[in-house]
Amino acid sequence: MTRRVALGLLAGVPILLLVLATLDALRETGIPGLPVVPWQTLWALPLDRWIRDIAAALTLGCVVVGGLLAPRPDARLLRAASLCAVVWLVALACQIPLTVSELLGRPWADSLDPVIVASLLTQTQLGQFLVVQIVLVGFVVILGWAVLGRVTGAVVLALALAAAMLPALSGHSGLHSGHTAASISLAIHLASVGVWVGGLIAVCAYVMSPGRTPTDAGVTLRRFSVLALVCVLLLAESGLLNASLRVDGIATLITTPYGTLILAKSVLLCALVILGWRQRRYAVSGIDTEPGARAVLLRFAAFEVVLMGLAIGLAVALSRTAPPTGAIAGDRITTASLTLLALALPLVLVWAGARPAPLVRITEAYPEPFAVTVVVAAIVASIIVAAGAVPIGLATLVAGVILVLAGWAFALAATGPRGVPAILLAMVLWIPALWWTALSWTALGDPAETPLQVGLAILAGEGCLALLLLLRERRLPRTAEPAPATVSVP
Repeated sequence: MTRRVALGLLAGVPILLLVLATLDALRETGIPGLPVVPWQTLWALPLDRWIRDIAAALTLGCVVVGGLLAPRPDARLLRAASLCAVVWLVALACQIPLTVSELLGRPWADSLDPVIVASLLTQTQLGQFLVVQIVLVGFVVILGWAVLGRVTGAVVLALALAAAMLPALSGHSGLHSGHTAASISLAIHLASVGVWVGGLIAVCAYVMSPGRTPTDAGVTLRRFSVLALVCVLLLAESGLLNASLRVDGIATLITTPYGTLILAKSVLLCALVILGWRQRRYAVSGIDTEPGARAVLLRFAAFEVVLMGLAIGLAVALSRTAPPTGAIAGDRITTASLTLLALALPLVLVWAGARPAPLVRITEAYPEPFAVTVVVAAIVASIIVAAGAVPIGLATLVAGVILVLAGWAFALAATGPRGVPAILLAMVLWIPALWWTALSWTALGDPAETPLQVGLAILAGEGCLALLLLLRERRLPRTAEPAPATVSVP
C-alpha cells in the first residue's frame, strides 16, 4: 500500500517535461560559434536530476524515521535508505558524462573521454562538488546498514544532508560574491524538501508495517509531525529569501516563466500545508487509538505525495531555467500566471475554509455571473499589465488583486448548491479567453508566448475547474468516531 503512495512522486515527470517543452528546452538549438547540445542530453539530464532528487529525499526520509524518530532503529527502513542511496549514487555517476555533453556539446560516446572527465572533476568547481557528493553518498550506502542507535543514525543523516545540500553550491547561485545568501538558502531549501518528502513516505511505511504496535506508530508519527512543521517553515522562509534574490518584485513573478514557476510552487506549498494540517487533525491525533486512523493517514499521504511530486518536477524545471533580468513597462502577464491567480489560488483558499458567510450568500444564489466575471477579469488583468499606462509594479499588483478576488468569488459560487453550471460555463469560456490574451499580441506582431505555453496554461485551468467539481461532491474523510459507552440497567 505504501508503494502505491510513493508512486505519486511520478506525477513530477510529465509536468517536468511539459514545462521544459514549453520553454523550448528539450530541442537542439544552434547558435553560431557555440556547440550544439544533443537532444538526448537535453532530455536525459533533467530526468537524471529528478531521479537524483527523489532518491536523495527517500534516503533522507528513511534515515530520519528509521534511525532517529522511531523508538528503536528500524532495520527495514535503514536497508531501504541504503538501497535508495545506491540509486542516488548511480544518478550522480550518470550526471558526469551528461554534464560534459551539455557543457561541450558532445555526443554521449565522446562524453566518456577519460581526459575530459578527469578535467571536469578536478579543474572545475562543479566537478569537485560532484566528487564530494559521490564520496558522501558512498558512505551513506555503506553505513546505512550499520546504524545501531541514535548516534550512528545522526552521523549517517549528517552525511546524507551534506550530500543533499551540495547542489545548491554548484547551481545558479554558486559561491560567488553577492550570492552566498542564495547558496545557503537554497541548501536549506533542498534539505528541508528531502526530509519532508522522504520522511512522509518513510513514516507511512513504518506505521503500516505488519506487527507495528499502535504505541510505536503513534510516537513516531507525532515526532515526524513536529519535524514536518519545522521543515515547512524552513522551506517557506528559504524559498522566499531565494526568490527575493532572483526576482525583482511581483512584476517579474507573473510576467516571466521563471517567476511563474515560483508562483506555481508557492500555490502547491499552500495546498500541502492545508493537507498537512488536515492530516494532523484527522489522523495523527488518533493513530494509536482509532482503528480507521491509519487508512486516513494513507489517504491524505497519497494526495500529499502527488502534490510533492508536482513540486519537485517544477523545482527541477526551475533549475533548468535562467533567472529573469527584470520586468519593464509593457511586459505581458503569462497565461499560466492568470490560471494560478484566478483559479488555482482561489481553489486553495476555499478548500482551506476561507468561506465568509456574507460572501457565500451573495455568490451561491446566482453563480453563473461569477463564472463570466472571472473570465473577464483575466482579460482585463492582461490588458492592464501590458498597456504600459502605469508603472509595471503597480499594474501587476492591481491585476493580481483583481484576479484573486474575482477567482475567490467564483470558487465560492462554484462550490455552492448551483455551482455545476457555473463551472461548466467557466470551462467553456476559459479556453478562448486565454487564447485571446495570447493571440491578441501575436496579431500585433509581438507574440509573448508559444502555443504550447498557452495550451499548458489552459490544461492547468481546466484541471483546477475539474477539482472544483470534486470539491463540491466530496467531503473530508474522518476517522471513525468511537461508539459511546453503553451502561446496562439491571
